[in-house]
Amino acid sequence: MNCPYVLINCAMSVDGKIAKPSGKQMRISCEEDIKRMYNLRNESDAVLVGIETVLSDDPKLTVKEKYVKKPDQPIRIVLDTFCRTPVNAKVVNDATKTIIVVGYDCNKKFGSNVEILKCKTTKNNLIDLNCLLPVLFKRGIKKLLVEGGSKVITNFLKNGFVDDFYVYVGSMIIGGKNTPTLVNEDLKNIKLKLIETKNIGTGVLLHYRLIK
Repeated sequence: MNCPYVLINCAMSVDGKIAKPSGKQMRISCEEDIKRMYNLRNESDAVLVGIETVLSDDPKLTVKEKYVKKPDQPIRIVLDTFCRTPVNAKVVNDATKTIIVVGYDCNKKFGSNVEILKCKTTKNNLIDLNCLLPVLFKRGIKKLLVEGGSKVITNFLKNGFVDDFYVYVGSMIIGGKNTPTLVNEDLKNIKLKLIETKNIGTGVLLHYRLIK
């Protein structure tokens, strides 16, 4: 099956948390790691998140000129089974093209740069990656950067659609029994190979590949 080369990039605390206990995004990466992240976006054909990230953080998912000179903006992809993306969300602004992947009919009206792509879903109402990824590949998306959150990261890992897995571990502890973690399911059967560790700022970047 022809699929994009998939990179997952995320940041977590020492205790594996990726956000505040409320679920709201917080800064875990240092300035150097943020620059690395923007360079990854700039080198990718598309950057992908789930609807929960859009609703909680309202990201633009663009490349900032502060970090990359003359950025090449990637396509933005939102996995949004029930088409909950707000029409005024930053991810649908006119900075670049956006694809909202839905599982059911969507009657919302977005700008001309936004495409609604209907796709098969799983029994858990997640977008079926086996259906989506070949479609993206045919559209010229050869390198796909996945930024989360935990439900999306879990879905990619669980289905084996990961080529490079980058985890930045910030030197902090967030805590909280219900605080979002990197994955939200039992994935004990997933095997990883550590490729590289690198000190970046006050944290450590871990580079893994899946053992398939």
